[in-house]
Amino acid sequence: MVEWYQMCQSDNGSLTAEHALRKWSVNYMRALEVLKDPRAPMQLQTLLREAGMANVETKMIPIPLCPWPRDARERQIGERIKAIVSDTLRSHALFAFTRNLVMPIREFDELISGASKEAVNPDLKAYFPL
Repeated sequence: MVEWYQMCQSDNGSLTAEHALRKWSVNYMRALEVLKDPRAPMQLQTLLREAGMANVETKMIPIPLCPWPRDARERQIGERIKAIVSDTLRSHALFAFTRNLVMPIREFDELISGASKEAVNPDLKAYFPL
Protein backbone atom coordinates (compact mmCIF):
# COMPACT_ATOMS: atom_id res chain seq x y z
CA MET A 1 0.00 0.00 0.00
CA VAL A 2 1.26 3.45 -0.86
CA GLU A 3 -0.09 6.64 0.65
CA TRP A 4 0.99 10.20 -0.12
CA TYR A 5 1.26 12.52 2.89
CA GLN A 6 0.49 16.06 1.74
CA MET A 7 2.37 17.94 4.46
CA CYS A 8 5.41 19.25 2.59
CA GLN A 9 8.72 18.84 4.40
CA SER A 10 12.22 20.20 3.98
CA ASP A 11 15.30 18.01 4.08
CA ASN A 12 17.32 20.81 5.69
CA GLY A 13 14.58 22.23 7.94
CA SER A 14 14.39 25.54 6.10
CA LEU A 15 10.68 25.34 5.25
CA THR A 16 8.78 27.39 7.83
CA ALA A 17 5.15 28.28 8.53
CA GLU A 18 5.74 31.53 6.64
CA HIS A 19 6.48 29.78 3.35
CA ALA A 20 3.67 29.53 0.79
CA LEU A 21 4.46 25.85 0.30
CA ARG A 22 3.85 25.14 3.99
CA LYS A 23 0.68 27.27 3.87
CA TRP A 24 -0.47 25.18 0.89
CA SER A 25 0.08 22.00 2.92
CA VAL A 26 -1.67 23.29 6.04
CA ASN A 27 -4.64 24.51 4.01
CA TYR A 28 -4.80 21.26 2.05
CA MET A 29 -4.92 19.25 5.28
CA ARG A 30 -7.64 21.53 6.68
CA ALA A 31 -9.68 21.24 3.50
CA LEU A 32 -9.54 17.43 3.58
CA GLU A 33 -10.48 17.08 7.23
CA VAL A 34 -14.17 17.32 6.34
CA LEU A 35 -13.82 14.17 4.18
CA LYS A 36 -11.13 12.03 5.82
CA ASP A 37 -8.20 12.04 8.20
CA PRO A 38 -5.38 13.58 6.15
CA ARG A 39 -2.86 12.35 8.72
CA ALA A 40 -3.78 8.68 8.17
CA PRO A 41 -0.68 7.99 6.04
CA MET A 42 1.47 8.57 9.11
CA GLN A 43 -0.59 6.00 11.07
CA LEU A 44 -0.89 3.23 8.45
CA GLN A 45 1.24 0.70 10.29
CA THR A 46 -0.86 1.01 13.44
CA LEU A 47 -4.15 1.03 11.54
CA LEU A 48 -3.26 -2.06 9.52
CA ARG A 49 -2.08 -3.97 12.59
CA GLU A 50 -5.24 -3.01 14.49
CA ALA A 51 -7.21 -4.39 11.53
CA GLY A 52 -5.52 -7.76 12.11
CA MET A 53 -2.81 -7.68 9.46
CA ALA A 54 0.56 -9.24 10.26
CA ASN A 55 4.08 -8.56 9.00
CA VAL A 56 3.30 -4.90 8.36
CA GLU A 57 6.31 -2.75 7.53
CA THR A 58 6.40 0.94 6.74
CA LYS A 59 8.97 3.03 4.99
CA MET A 60 8.85 6.74 4.32
CA ILE A 61 10.22 7.73 0.93
CA PRO A 62 10.90 11.45 0.40
CA ILE A 63 9.75 12.53 -3.07
CA PRO A 64 11.81 15.64 -3.98
CA LEU A 65 9.94 18.47 -5.67
CA CYS A 66 12.98 19.54 -7.70
CA PRO A 67 16.45 18.10 -8.42
CA TRP A 68 18.14 18.93 -5.10
CA PRO A 69 19.20 15.43 -3.91
CA ARG A 70 22.80 14.31 -4.39
CA ASP A 71 21.79 10.75 -5.26
CA ALA A 72 21.48 10.48 -9.07
CA ARG A 73 18.21 8.49 -9.03
CA GLU A 74 16.52 10.80 -6.52
CA ARG A 75 17.80 13.81 -8.45
CA GLN A 76 16.20 12.43 -11.63
CA ILE A 77 12.91 11.97 -9.77
CA GLY A 78 13.13 15.59 -8.60
CA GLU A 79 13.76 16.74 -12.17
CA ARG A 80 10.64 14.95 -13.38
CA ILE A 81 8.49 16.18 -10.49
CA LYS A 82 9.70 19.75 -11.05
CA ALA A 83 8.04 19.70 -14.49
CA ILE A 84 4.60 18.99 -13.00
CA VAL A 85 4.71 20.40 -9.47
CA SER A 86 2.87 23.65 -10.23
CA ASP A 87 0.03 21.88 -12.04
CA THR A 88 -0.13 19.27 -9.29
CA LEU A 89 -0.38 21.83 -6.49
CA ARG A 90 -3.08 23.67 -8.40
CA SER A 91 -5.16 20.69 -9.48
CA HIS A 92 -5.07 18.96 -6.08
CA ALA A 93 -6.18 22.08 -4.24
CA LEU A 94 -8.50 24.09 -6.49
CA PHE A 95 -11.80 22.51 -5.45
CA ALA A 96 -10.77 21.86 -1.85
CA PHE A 97 -9.54 25.40 -1.21
CA THR A 98 -12.24 27.34 -3.05
CA ARG A 99 -15.15 25.19 -1.89
CA ASN A 100 -14.23 23.70 1.48
CA LEU A 101 -12.17 26.66 2.70
CA VAL A 102 -14.10 29.28 0.69
CA MET A 103 -10.80 30.78 -0.43
CA PRO A 104 -11.20 33.55 -3.03
CA ILE A 105 -9.69 32.58 -6.39
CA ARG A 106 -7.29 35.53 -6.33
CA GLU A 107 -5.91 34.43 -2.96
CA PHE A 108 -5.74 30.85 -4.26
CA ASP A 109 -3.78 31.94 -7.34
CA GLU A 110 -1.32 33.92 -5.20
CA LEU A 111 -0.79 30.96 -2.88
CA ILE A 112 -0.23 28.56 -5.79
CA SER A 113 2.18 30.98 -7.45
CA GLY A 114 4.26 31.32 -4.28
CA ALA A 115 4.15 27.61 -3.45
CA SER A 116 5.15 26.68 -6.99
CA LYS A 117 8.17 28.97 -6.90
CA GLU A 118 9.26 27.60 -3.54
CA ALA A 119 8.75 23.98 -4.63
CA VAL A 120 11.35 24.33 -7.38
CA ASN A 121 13.85 26.22 -5.21
CA PRO A 122 16.65 23.71 -4.55
CA ASP A 123 17.76 25.63 -1.46
CA LEU A 124 14.55 24.64 0.37
CA LYS A 125 15.07 20.93 -0.40
CA ALA A 126 11.31 20.42 -0.37
CA TYR A 127 9.74 17.00 -0.57
CA PHE A 128 6.46 15.19 0.03
CA PRO A 129 6.63 12.01 2.13
CA LEU A 130 5.36 8.91 0.36
